[in-house]
Amino acid sequence: MNPDEKKPADLNEYSNVRIDEFQLGVWRFKIATETGFNPQKYWEDVKVSLPLFFRLAVDVFTISPRLFTIYIVCQIWQGIEDTILLQLSNNLLKTVEAGLVAGKPDSRAIASAMLTRVLCTVFVSYIQWYGAKTLEILENQVTRHYELILMQSNLRLDLPTSQAPGNKQEATASQAWDCLQNIINFATMMLKSFSQLLLIFHISRSNGGPFFAILCASEPISSVLFSRSAWNQVCFGFINNTYYQRMISLKKMVNDKYRQDIISGGLGQWISKEFKLAHTQVGNLSETHPFIQFSRVTTTPFNSLWHRFLGDLPMLYCASEVMLRPTRLSLSSIAILQQSSSTVRNSISFALHSGSRFQKNLTLIKTIYNATIVKNTMKVGSVSYPHIPENPIANVNPSKGMSFQLKNVTFSYSGAQKETPALKDINLTIKPGSLVVIVGANGSGKSTLIRILSRLYDPSSGEVLIDGLPSSDYKIDDLHQATALLSQDSTLYPLSLAENIGLGCEEYVHDMDMITEAAKQGGALQFTEKFKEGMQTMLDPCIQSVQRGLYGNHNHPLYKEMQTMKKQIDISGGEKQRVVASRSFMRFKSGKVSFVAVDEPSSALDAEGELDLFKNLLAVRDGKTMVFVTHRFGHLTKHANLILCMKDGSVVESGTHEDLMKLDGEYAKLYNIQANAFSDKWEI
Repeated sequence: MNPDEKKPADLNEYSNVRIDEFQLGVWRFKIATETGFNPQKYWEDVKVSLPLFFRLAVDVFTISPRLFTIYIVCQIWQGIEDTILLQLSNNLLKTVEAGLVAGKPDSRAIASAMLTRVLCTVFVSYIQWYGAKTLEILENQVTRHYELILMQSNLRLDLPTSQAPGNKQEATASQAWDCLQNIINFATMMLKSFSQLLLIFHISRSNGGPFFAILCASEPISSVLFSRSAWNQVCFGFINNTYYQRMISLKKMVNDKYRQDIISGGLGQWISKEFKLAHTQVGNLSETHPFIQFSRVTTTPFNSLWHRFLGDLPMLYCASEVMLRPTRLSLSSIAILQQSSSTVRNSISFALHSGSRFQKNLTLIKTIYNATIVKNTMKVGSVSYPHIPENPIANVNPSKGMSFQLKNVTFSYSGAQKETPALKDINLTIKPGSLVVIVGANGSGKSTLIRILSRLYDPSSGEVLIDGLPSSDYKIDDLHQATALLSQDSTLYPLSLAENIGLGCEEYVHDMDMITEAAKQGGALQFTEKFKEGMQTMLDPCIQSVQRGLYGNHNHPLYKEMQTMKKQIDISGGEKQRVVASRSFMRFKSGKVSFVAVDEPSSALDAEGELDLFKNLLAVRDGKTMVFVTHRFGHLTKHANLILCMKDGSVVESGTHEDLMKLDGEYAKLYNIQANAFSDKWEI
């Protein structure tokens, strides 16, 4: 069965789901609605998720037992503090009312009730302050803990898996804390609502009791039952208004990334004019989040009127009781019932709305822990590299570098728009210690072939043998440690120049002598000295800042302070390539490298810089297999053991420079184009 096809069980699982569509302002919104309530499925989901919640709670407790215990105690106190304060207020009002009726207030009793109420208020304020302080520390510790866990999971992903759209890590570290906090807050609000209902029942037991409590709860219950929300539903929305999309695109252009082009091209007025035009065409359409729009869309004011009426029922009930049975309710009872009814409505409403997100939070916990389970696309073998078999195959000697044999290798990028594969039916052999040069026009598959040889990808079909064994049999980390990849796609890290180079060999990342030597070989040493902090210069300090009131206020002393902050260092393309090249030379110092893949790393270097780089690479070759991808047909091709000429994903010619020039084919054509560019006969 095709893995993309759904099994019958999967189809049956969603047979009762209806998809509804809405146009909400600039948003097209689609929501999945189950046509029938399935309590068994709900219970199964809860049963699966609850153990994960307890696992999360145990994990958080393990991070800081003391802080977590204090947090739970504070949450329990929050569940009952309002009820205790209401009861104390009730006692105080009754004492005052009794004194007024008797004409002789009991000053001692009133003072005692006041003091108790004040002391309780002070205690509540302290608990809230201490709880908030503890909460902030615990949240930071938990968030950093899960940042590390999710980061480690993300780092274990191989390249194809990380690039697949469905494999993006959905969970974030902050969600772990949010889930725990939301679920505990839900339990706290349930405790608060229950305790307040008990208090109302106690106060009104002589005049309605349960009936009055039901009236207090009617408005929030009705609000939850008869309102619609997308926050706990399966849904998605997208902006389908082309004019609003254009506004977003134009806003993106007002960014430092495009600043130079905007200034040099004089595009400022055009962007403003186009944005104003698009804004006019959008008109009054709402851009508010579709979840918010969905929840508040109503065709009549009936719902609002009905909820208002239900909210006034406790007050109407008290007024009716006074008119019909004036002796049953005292002023203090009416006052405390009104105050408590308002409080309990808010508590119940919050608890019910939190309850509607209860399952969502449990499901999110499942997402968090699922994110820690890495399912890579590429097969991870068990054979260590280098591997010396009991009966070595002829010509296989790891000390001389890797050998490769590709048999009918075809490769297509996942989700690629091209119908033709990036590589098709590649058959070739690279002997250990060879110097191989791959040439060809743009898009011919040169970089893809390098990625296959470096085992960043596995072929879609066919087989790659490394030292006589299938590449998938080896431990993938061992192969990567034995490979030095110097690529046009290599990037700089937001770290110091020294670390950017030193991370070529992690174990010597702080050895400045080795780093300096690698920088010299890669050509980076000559420009690092221009920086005030030299090798310790941070390329991107990653300093986040906020400011208000300083824009354009250049004379303010705080503006001058802000200007002293470290900023991102801007270095040229050639300098970036020198740093990346130096990182590769640092990698050679691990003593594990037997294959060097060089994928057009010198496009931003001048001819002299490129020549120096190639000379230095060849100087440290020491029997390593080297594969170069280049557009420039310099001295490198004339000294190559093997030249692979590629076109449209295939190797169309292979051999030495002399052999291929005699063929007078694709290679000769490309070589002559470059040679003629420096000829006096070349005319435009």
